[in-house]
Amino acid sequence: MSEFYPHRSALYMPGSNERALEKAKSLSADLFIFDMEDAVSPENKERARELILKVLSNEKADYKGKKILTRTNSMDTVWAEKDLECLQNSGTDGILFPKVSEVSDMSLIQKRLGELNFKKPPEIWIMAETPKCVLNLGNILDDFSNITGIVVGTNDLAKELVLPQQESRAGLSYALGSILLTSKAFNVITLDGVFNSISDQEGLLAEAREGKNLGYDGKTLIHPNQIDITNTVFAPTEQEIAMADKIIEAYEKAKEEKSGVTTVDGGLVEELHVKQSLALINKMKIIQSMS
Repeated sequence: MSEFYPHRSALYMPGSNERALEKAKSLSADLFIFDMEDAVSPENKERARELILKVLSNEKADYKGKKILTRTNSMDTVWAEKDLECLQNSGTDGILFPKVSEVSDMSLIQKRLGELNFKKPPEIWIMAETPKCVLNLGNILDDFSNITGIVVGTNDLAKELVLPQQESRAGLSYALGSILLTSKAFNVITLDGVFNSISDQEGLLAEAREGKNLGYDGKTLIHPNQIDITNTVFAPTEQEIAMADKIIEAYEKAKEEKSGVTTVDGGLVEELHVKQSLALINKMKIIQSMS
């Protein structure tokens, strides 16, 4: 996958639901999370493995190059070993590990992965869904540089924090900021948690904008009707692209003229702004090609 691959929308798909996995082939989410964990009842864990393996081994091309992560059950369950054994024979792009709270949790995961023989090394993603994970995230990312991404489990965090029902996410504000700050310090992709009200499009819009303004790369979703709004919010706007073009043009012109200072619309332009602008434009090109 390109370093500019967009991660605007990540839709959870229950691994035991064959119809849902088939439906995903026609959806415009940037990536899919095939779930073996929360979305699958204990009696359907084996079916989820079989269906996911079938899709990833034989039908992955039908997803038009979209990134697919597979969320396993946590390592302290009776299902985790078989989940990982199943995935070593698949083409999953990444594995999402839930309930990672401490460095020792990641040590166990790395040990188990090292004992398996994957067709290709998968990306390693972890859920940040416990207070301990929030507090230990810096140590985890410092010790394990092969972690590609973080997915925030806001529902589990709210439960562990014993938060009352609230319209805003005020009770999660510290955790959301801390996870984002720590992840970006280690250059790790970071996805915001889910919005639970499927029918509330205005609420989704507000929460997606909040996540983007905090610095999140995208948002996890629980229903296909949440994809379009999320993709729009986390995509570069026309104004952002126009400004990026102006910044690049002004900077190149200043270099040709050997000018020491460059400004655009009254704002100072430095090399870091040019790099941000180039990344934004490349990201938009990939989004357009995916469409």
